[in-house]
Amino acid sequence: MYQQFKPHPLLSEYIDAYWTVTNTSGVAAHSRILPDGCVDIICNLGAAVTNNAEEGPRMLASEKAYLIGTMTRYTDSCPPAEARMIGIRFKPAAFASFFRFPLQELADNCIEFGQELVELLLRAGQDFVPVLDKYFLLHNTRASREMLPVINNIQQHKGIIRIGDLARTHYQTPRQLERNFLKHTGISPKAFANIVRYQAVHQYIRNSKPGTSLLQIAFEHGYYDHAHLTNDIRKYTGRVPSAL
Repeated sequence: MYQQFKPHPLLSEYIDAYWTVTNTSGVAAHSRILPDGCVDIICNLGAAVTNNAEEGPRMLASEKAYLIGTMTRYTDSCPPAEARMIGIRFKPAAFASFFRFPLQELADNCIEFGQELVELLLRAGQDFVPVLDKYFLLHNTRASREMLPVINNIQQHKGIIRIGDLARTHYQTPRQLERNFLKHTGISPKAFANIVRYQAVHQYIRNSKPGTSLLQIAFEHGYYDHAHLTNDIRKYTGRVPSAL
């Protein structure tokens, strides 16, 4: 079972949600995780969990914390019986407000990270939200605030924005913008904008009436043609648009 919890209002600019995954069914479950432009810390408090990524399976060991870099493709998670995971999903580029850790080379990857959180959460039991709020309120340096307007600009345009225009709007050179994105998200501004565009078109397709022209949807969301759109959807979800 997947549940989300809101962070303290003073953290809402930086943390999208706290979340939990539990499995008490007695059998292993399966879920597909899609790219969202965010970085997560996952604290595995239950049995070991296997995630099947493109480059091979990854094991999240019991009572360990992991930093999950920005995803640019889908992955499949297989929580076993007795699984219990608690996650912190940071808003895009906001991770740097809490940890001085460069995200370059971490896209589509995970490493052990932040083990002190595991101990705090094991002691907290089910009442973990106040514990996480206290921890992140104490550790918030607001170091990523300069990047948040850039992220918001891309999201407001649903990813359909020229990187040169974005750089000029925020008084940066394209090279500076590239460096800042790699540092704060682990991916380039173009790659991030593509994820935002995919999210917008994904939601649009899910809410569309049957028979809606795929070519029209593609043009409205900045794709060259319906094949370009289909390839993007397949890359990020592993499915064709009609399966959404």
